[in-house]
Amino acid sequence: MTPEELEDDAARPKAPPVPGLTPLQEIEGKRLSMIHRMYRQELSAVARLMGDIRAGIATPDKLPSAIAGLSLTENLSLFGTVCGRECALLQNHHDIEEQWMFPSLAEGANAGLRAVIDRLIAEHKVIHALIGDLRLAADRLAEDGAPEAFADCSTVFNRLDRAIRSHFGYEEVELAPALGASGMAI
Repeated sequence: MTPEELEDDAARPKAPPVPGLTPLQEIEGKRLSMIHRMYRQELSAVARLMGDIRAGIATPDKLPSAIAGLSLTENLSLFGTVCGRECALLQNHHDIEEQWMFPSLAEGANAGLRAVIDRLIAEHKVIHALIGDLRLAADRLAEDGAPEAFADCSTVFNRLDRAIRSHFGYEEVELAPALGASGMAI
């Protein structure tokens, strides 16, 4: 799957409705979006830093350490993935989803919900590859502050930002009812 395919809403399976949710279950189902909000805020912080670099307020050498210090990147080094620090917490988040949340939801689920879960797992792989690409582009930018290096880094970041925001939106909409109905504590 490519980043462009990840963002293709028409290709994404839809989870079936979960009728009869109580108001509390509906609220519980939306907890995942609170976790995602943290990642979105960090992406916005990187976008602001890139804007500062573009405006000459900050220098390109600030970007790699800013990316490495984000919560969405720190735990990867703990898991020994190829991205290193770049996508640590997000990797951990996806590991939790894939090893605990998704199997719990898939147990006894209908084919529609299982298709959504399979799609989300495929999207995780694309996002992890993009995070690795961003780390490399940020490192190149720090070494070579040329406009071309910044343009490349900016392009990779924008692709990652769109992919993550699209993925999170899809995940939140499609899984919230099933999460609420399951009573799973997130």
